Amino acid sequence: MCAIFAFAAPEAAAQLAVPGDISVPADQKMLLAADEVIYNNDSGVVVASGGVQIDYGGYQLVADRVEYDQQTGRVKASGSVEMIEPGGNRIYADNLDVTDNFSDGFLNALRIETPDNTRIAAESAERSGGTMTTFNSGVYTACEPCADNPERAPFWQVKAQRVIQNGETKTIRMEKATFELFGMPIAYLPYLEIPDHSAKRKTGFLTPSVSSSDTFGYGLTVPYYLVLSPYMDATFTGTGYTKQGFLGEAEFRRNFSNGEVTLRMAGISQRSPGDFEARTTDRLETERGMIATKGEFRINPRWIFGWDAMLQSDNNFSRTYGIEGYNASTVKSEVYLTGLSNRSFFDLRAYRFDIQNAQDLNDVLERRQAAVHPSLDYKRTFSDVAGGELSLDVNGYSLSRKADDTRVRAGLATTNPLFADRYRGFAGSNARLSTELEWKRTFTTMNGLRLTPILAARGDLNSVDVDNAPADYDGVFAGNGSHARGMVTAGLEASYPVLVTTATSSHVIEPIAQVFVRPDERLAGGIPNEDAQSFVFDATSLFERDKFTGFDRAEGGIRANVGLRYTGHFDNGFRTQAVFGQSYHLAGLNSFATPDLSQATRNSGLEDDVSDFVGMAGVDYDGFSLAASARFDKDDFRIERTDLRAGLSRGPVTTALTYSEIKAPRPNTFTEDDRREITGLAKLQLHEFWSVAASTSYDLVDEKFNRRAFGILYEDECFAFSFAYEHTRDDGNVNARDWKVGARLSFRTLGGFEQGSVSSPLLEPSF
Repeated sequence: MCAIFAFAAPEAAAQLAVPGDISVPADQKMLLAADEVIYNNDSGVVVASGGVQIDYGGYQLVADRVEYDQQTGRVKASGSVEMIEPGGNRIYADNLDVTDNFSDGFLNALRIETPDNTRIAAESAERSGGTMTTFNSGVYTACEPCADNPERAPFWQVKAQRVIQNGETKTIRMEKATFELFGMPIAYLPYLEIPDHSAKRKTGFLTPSVSSSDTFGYGLTVPYYLVLSPYMDATFTGTGYTKQGFLGEAEFRRNFSNGEVTLRMAGISQRSPGDFEARTTDRLETERGMIATKGEFRINPRWIFGWDAMLQSDNNFSRTYGIEGYNASTVKSEVYLTGLSNRSFFDLRAYRFDIQNAQDLNDVLERRQAAVHPSLDYKRTFSDVAGGELSLDVNGYSLSRKADDTRVRAGLATTNPLFADRYRGFAGSNARLSTELEWKRTFTTMNGLRLTPILAARGDLNSVDVDNAPADYDGVFAGNGSHARGMVTAGLEASYPVLVTTATSSHVIEPIAQVFVRPDERLAGGIPNEDAQSFVFDATSLFERDKFTGFDRAEGGIRANVGLRYTGHFDNGFRTQAVFGQSYHLAGLNSFATPDLSQATRNSGLEDDVSDFVGMAGVDYDGFSLAASARFDKDDFRIERTDLRAGLSRGPVTTALTYSEIKAPRPNTFTEDDRREITGLAKLQLHEFWSVAASTSYDLVDEKFNRRAFGILYEDECFAFSFAYEHTRDDGNVNARDWKVGARLSFRTLGGFEQGSVSSPLLEPSF
C-alpha cells in the first residue's frame, strides 16, 4: 500500500551522521510503502507497519514500524531500523526517534557505515542542532568485521566514552579513548580528533616519523598541517636530531582559479658538523638552509606558464637533509612558457643546474654547468601543401658557463684543458638559432609500391664567444664570432609492403630504401656541440633523415639507408616485429667521420662509408614481452652494442629485466673497458593482502651491485605494514650512505608511523 504525504520541512535537512548540510526542498514529497498504514484523525498520528519503506529528500528508511506525529513533528522507527542518508552513510539501529527534518533526535544500539568504509558503533546517540551527533560508549574503526566470527574484535579499534561528530568542523572527536589492537588496549588517549571522510583538508598534526644515522643521530620528525583559507594551506615540519639539532621546514601552498604557487623553506644550525666526513661541505658549513618556489598557471586552454627554482646556502644542504623534491644529485631551476594546439607546439624556457655533492670539487663541477637563457623550440605542421605535409621547426638557445667542461685525454693525469680530447662545454657564451622546413608526400602505385619524396631546407646562425679555444683538437675550430650555415636536402623513400596471410595469422614484410642528396656539412665539428651529444645509431634512427639528436650538428653528404621491416599478428594474440638494415655514405663529406668537439660521433658505427648493421626484434604475447636491439660490426659481425629487455605482467606476477652492453671501441682511444650491466625488477602478489618486490642493478664488468632493493607489504582495508631495504653504490661520492632500511605502519583514517627514509613504492599504501 502506497501513499504520498506532504511533510512540513521548514528547515534544511542535515545528515544524521555525515557532516554538512543537505537541503530538502520545502515541497518535497515522501513516498511510503508498508503492509498497513493507519491514520488517526483525532491525534494526527500516522502509523505504518510491516515492511515499512520510506523515501524522503534523499533519505531512505526501512523498519518494521514507523510512527509519525504531525503535531510534535517526531518520527519514531523501531524494529531492524536501517537508514541510508543522502551522503551515503548507512545507519543500523534498534529504534530511532528524530524530528521530521532529521536535525534532532535519538538512536539506540546503532551502527554506522560511512562511504569511506569506516564504522562507528555505540549504545546510543543523540542528534542536536542539525550538525552535531554524540555517540555514547562508542567504538570507531576502519576494519571490516570478521565474516566467520563477527563478534571478534577487529585488528584495531578506538573505544571512547564519547564520540562526537561535528558537521561544521568536519571532525570526529573521541574523548577518554583507548586504542586497541586485536582487542587488547595498548594506549590511552584522553583526547583524539580526526577529520571525517567528507573533510578534504583539516588542520592538525600529521604522521610523525623516526630515523637514525651516524651523522645525524636519532631523529624525530613531526609535521603540522595548517588550513589558512579555502585556497591556501601550509605544512610546518620540525625534526629534532640528537647530534645536529633542530631542522625546521615550512611549505606554503596557494591555489588560484588557473594555477598554484608553492613556497618551501628549510634551515638548520648544525650542532656537531664535525661528525661529517672531513673536507666536505657538510662539515665546513654550520648555518645551512634553502628556499625554493614552484608555480604553474594555465593562461588559457593552450598556454601554460610556470617555474621551479631553488637557492641554498651551500652546494649540498637539500641532499644531505633529504628536502623533498630537491634532494637529487642534480636539481634544475627553470622558468618556462609552453603552448600546444592541434598542429603546433611552443616551448620557451630558461634554466640552470645545481650539482649537489659533498666533495670539495663540487664548486668546479657546478661552474661547468650551463646556464641557459633561454632555449626555444617551436614546431608546426601544415597539411595539404602541394598534396603533402609541410612541417616547420624553429630551435635555438643562448647559454653561458663559468668553466670549461672537458674530459682529459685517456692516460694523461692532468686537468689542463690543452690536453683535453672531449669538449662538452666551454667557459664563455654560445648561442644558436635554427629554422628548418620539411615537405613530404607519399604516392602509392597500382602494384603497391610506396614512394615518398622529401624536400628539406635549413638555416643556422651561431654566435660563439668562448674564453679558451681548444688547442689539442683533431678538427678545425671555427673560432669566436658569428657563423652562418645552411643545408638543403632532396630525398626519396621507397617501400614495398607485402601482406602474407594464413589461416591463423597475418604478416607484413616491407623492404625500405632511402637516398638523401645534400651538400657537405659546413663547419663540421667546428662549433660547440651542446644539444647533439647523446648520439646512438640503432634501428630506431636507421631511417631518420638526420640522425643527429640536436641542431648543433647537421648530417651532410649523400647517404642511402636500406633495410627490412616486419610485423606479424596471430589469432591467439601473439605479435612480432623486427627491423634490420644498414646505412651507406655514397659521396661528399661524412659528418660522422669528421672530428666532433664533444666526441659524439666516436665509435658511432657510421664513421665508415659502409655502416655497421643495426637490428631490432620483439615479441608480445598475453602480458609477456621480449625485445632485443643490437649493432653489429660490418666486417666480423661483432656485437658492438646490445640491449635486451624482457617483461611479464600476468596475474600476480610483474617482472622486468634489462641487459645492456657497450663494447670498447677498436682501437681503444676513449673507453677503457667494455660496459655491461643488468637490471631487474620483480613484484609478486603472494596473497590478497601480501606482496613482495625486489630490484637490482649489477655491473658485470666490476662485478659489483650498483643497487639492491627489497620490500614486503601487507595491506588490507584498514591497515598497512611495509618494510624495505636498499643498498646503493656510489663510487663518485665516498660519503654516500651505502645501505638503509625503512618501515611504515599505517592505520587507515588515523595515520601511522614511519622509520627510515627508503624511497620504495612498497612503503606507500593505496589509502
